[in-house]
Amino acid sequence: MKIKKLNSLFQNNLFVFVLSLLISVVIWLLVVINVSPQTTRVIKDVKVTIDDTVPSQFGLEVFGESEFVVDVTIKGKKYQISTGNLSADDIVVTAVTTNVDAPGFRTLQLRAEPVSENASYTISSVSAKTIDVYFDTAKTVQFVVEPNIITDGFPVVEDGFTCGEISLSEPSVVITGPSTQVNRIEKVVADCVLDKSLNSNLSLETAIVPLDDKNKSDFDYLSMSVERTVVAIPVLRTKTVNTAVNFKNIPKNYVASPLKYKISPAKETFNIFVDEYEKATSYDVGTIDFKTLSPTNNRFVFSSDKLPVAEGGAKEFIVTVDMSGFSQEYISVSQDKIKVNNSGKLDYTISDYPNSVVIVGPDSELSGITKDNIYLEIDLSQVEAEEGETVVIPALITVESDTCWVYGTYDIEITLQ
Repeated sequence: MKIKKLNSLFQNNLFVFVLSLLISVVIWLLVVINVSPQTTRVIKDVKVTIDDTVPSQFGLEVFGESEFVVDVTIKGKKYQISTGNLSADDIVVTAVTTNVDAPGFRTLQLRAEPVSENASYTISSVSAKTIDVYFDTAKTVQFVVEPNIITDGFPVVEDGFTCGEISLSEPSVVITGPSTQVNRIEKVVADCVLDKSLNSNLSLETAIVPLDDKNKSDFDYLSMSVERTVVAIPVLRTKTVNTAVNFKNIPKNYVASPLKYKISPAKETFNIFVDEYEKATSYDVGTIDFKTLSPTNNRFVFSSDKLPVAEGGAKEFIVTVDMSGFSQEYISVSQDKIKVNNSGKLDYTISDYPNSVVIVGPDSELSGITKDNIYLEIDLSQVEAEEGETVVIPALITVESDTCWVYGTYDIEITLQ
């Protein structure tokens, strides 16, 4: 019965056609797999891996170009090396570094291998046999950037003007790179090229440039924390004006009606910034704190060392404040007038505080000041101390008055519990 059915199938032309087709496909696959000839294929852009095993033992690393690709030619059966079966990720190309034990350029041999140990293809060739790589130890140094004003032989400023202290928006730079290169850096400059002498202030953005001892900048592989800076060149002009002083910690009544004073010399010639020249009628030679001012201490001397006094000017300025009609008295302090800022919730006791302070003021006003007008304040928020330790803290002492002030500075002693 089965034989008859099988015979009937073979008598069916469609069945015979399909069966023949299947057998043909199977035979074709067997031939392709077992009899297929060897062929070649080029795999492009295979990444080169630089072996750092040996260089790292000497503290060396790659600087400059470090990413390389090559084309690899492989040989194998067509179906085995087709694009569907094989890609660049299946091949590893290694730059051999066994000879890298010192800084410098090294020519590294390339070795190409299949990733799989059981690969059924062979590598015929690589588009490059070697690569050149620079090795060195890394070094990081911070340098001060020096302004370098370049002119064609003419002065930086016109006659009658003075060049002030030149400043940079980026006064320093951190440079990282190969030690051999970094060690060659003698200085770092910001070149500012002028086409004429200045009679006004100038701000110019310019590049930051490292130089060697021959003023050359032929460095490779350096990286800088900043590459540009703004060079500010202030220009000053001499002018003779009145001398003056500032006051600070001023009682309310003396803001609108300042105390009278005399300065010797009363006039002086200063180097004034050109943008302030026209409106400048006086120049402050110093600052007087009311905490340092009293009938017995009303003479102050300010050196001209840090002032823009023109050449040949005064070496010092003597200021005498008119304290006529002012007196000073010791006035006692009440402990209940002490205010403590204790945001950290410290346990403490006040070990010592000033029993009295010196109050200065007009004779007519001073007689009305009592201990009820004196306030002390201390701040414990920044205190760092251990239990049982005694610390001394500056006290802010004020007097409830628009005309009187506290003379001197005072401390309060506290002990942490």
